[in-house]
Amino acid sequence: MDYLGISRKTVAKYLDRAAAEVAPLGIKLIRKRGQGIHLAGNTDKLLAAFPSNVGKVDDETRRLQLLSTLITAKQPMLLADLADHFFVSKSTLERDLRQLKSEYGLKLQTTAAGVQFAASEADVRTLMGKLLQHYWGQEVHQDQTGSITRTFEVPASLSQYVDKSILDKTQAVLSRFINTLSTQVNEYEYESLLIHTTIALQRIKNGEYVTHAAVAAGAGTALSPNTKRLVKMLSEAFDLPIPKDEAVYLNMHVVAIEDGYINLNQGGLVDQDLTAWLRLHLGGYDDTLLRNLALHLRPALVRVSHGISITNPYREDVKKNFPMAFQAALDLTVALKKKTQLTLSEDEIAYLALHFQSFFERRHGADQDVRIAIVCSTGYGTAELLRQRVKDKFPEMEVTATLSVNELMHTQVDADIIISTIPLKMNDSRVIQVSPFLNDQEMTLLGKLEKNIRKSKYAKHAFLNMLSPATTIVNVKCGTKKAAINDLTAVLEQAGYVDHDMAESALAREALASTVIGNCAIPHGDMKHVVKPAIGLLTSKSGIPWDGERVHVVFFVALNKSVEAKMDDIYSYFYELIQDPGRMRQLGDATTLEDVTHSIQDKTPGKEGTMQND
Repeated sequence: MDYLGISRKTVAKYLDRAAAEVAPLGIKLIRKRGQGIHLAGNTDKLLAAFPSNVGKVDDETRRLQLLSTLITAKQPMLLADLADHFFVSKSTLERDLRQLKSEYGLKLQTTAAGVQFAASEADVRTLMGKLLQHYWGQEVHQDQTGSITRTFEVPASLSQYVDKSILDKTQAVLSRFINTLSTQVNEYEYESLLIHTTIALQRIKNGEYVTHAAVAAGAGTALSPNTKRLVKMLSEAFDLPIPKDEAVYLNMHVVAIEDGYINLNQGGLVDQDLTAWLRLHLGGYDDTLLRNLALHLRPALVRVSHGISITNPYREDVKKNFPMAFQAALDLTVALKKKTQLTLSEDEIAYLALHFQSFFERRHGADQDVRIAIVCSTGYGTAELLRQRVKDKFPEMEVTATLSVNELMHTQVDADIIISTIPLKMNDSRVIQVSPFLNDQEMTLLGKLEKNIRKSKYAKHAFLNMLSPATTIVNVKCGTKKAAINDLTAVLEQAGYVDHDMAESALAREALASTVIGNCAIPHGDMKHVVKPAIGLLTSKSGIPWDGERVHVVFFVALNKSVEAKMDDIYSYFYELIQDPGRMRQLGDATTLEDVTHSIQDKTPGKEGTMQND
């Protein structure tokens, strides 16, 4: 009755129907007062009679249903009862709850009676906003007149929170409202305003209102003229009075749009104070990174200051695929918190990380580490054409020589790759035979070869040089992530790589965002605590509890500006390593230093590197 929200009489009727359904299969549905309900007989027949996937849901859908159950429950619920209700083990349910806490900020109150959703109206709206941004489907289409419109589809599982007709009417009002503004509204701002306005209108229609406590943060701010206009438009469209507290809540979103707007047509550097501050706090940058960060940070900080959150659907992908960029964004977030007392969410940090990753790739493209020589038998003009094509398509390569066959016979060639228009065999260089025009297939082959050379010749060596037996701890048992971080920073300090304050700095960062990626964690602290660059490594076959997950490998990144020129190569090999499930499993199972070295080594044939020895 509690789970289905129906009467005892209806439950009894359903059970009668179920008993009749299974009876032809020789199965009885047994109902005993005080004991419960169960099936007796050959249930294999029952399983064969009904498709095995009936009632099964994917993990995301199950978590969404769990969230809905917790939000709407009127009393605490035992974990065992919830696990039974969703047909999962208790450990799976606990993992689902950890995921919901991490992804949506779910707040639960735990007592002897069970768990219960405990949050303010503002928290509920924030949670609903995240759910909608994560699950709804947006479509943009052009009609026959050439006008471009966008629509939002609410999944059935969220229909109890958002009525589609209210959403459509709200969107129509907001489209007219935005056209009256002198500022531009970005996608984050539009979706956030649409979601919260729709939820507010649905609450008002149901006679449910936010309290003063829920809007206390914005109560002291006078309503913007734009907010007053929006309130009037909504009131007329829905024929509803908009309460004062709801108007204050809407005002928070409108003011965030107004304060975060930047006019790109004014010329000069965007937000010069912020840009000047970024120059002081970034380890490396170019003008593009400065501009992009300034453009993103100002509205992001305004959002945080007004208590408005956004959802980044790519957050986990960013953390997994670009961990070093995420760490750079996290470093900036720590510095911003000291400056502004505002803390960016993981979703915001992941957006910043994309700007850092773009910078890393631009900087990487400027390196000319791979050297190439061109050999051509058909004249200087053809060789020059080849040289120009290589420069255009592969600016990161350095063309060291353009040679005729005769010159090749009398010249010592110093190059990683030789491209030749004739069959050629060389002892120390990789050779590709190409046409004078360097077609698409040849360019693809050359690009792959360049990446392999860079990886084996530069990236691997740069990464391995950051490791040391003195800073490697193999197969330890740590009960907490704090213990693991303390152990690693202790050996790094003893070897002279970091100072005594590094552990505290790293633990403070862990409080801002999780550093877990797969079966490993990548903690780090402030660069100012690095004495000389290194990467500490800890493995644990039994695993370490870490932000609701269990990690088996911990890399402690302690790098500074002294290795800035090699940073891209270090990260390149690091990315490859942590994204290789087989090698990471090997590393997690390592019980000796030799096992660790073997697991970290690149499997590409060729000269192998080793950990540096001090």
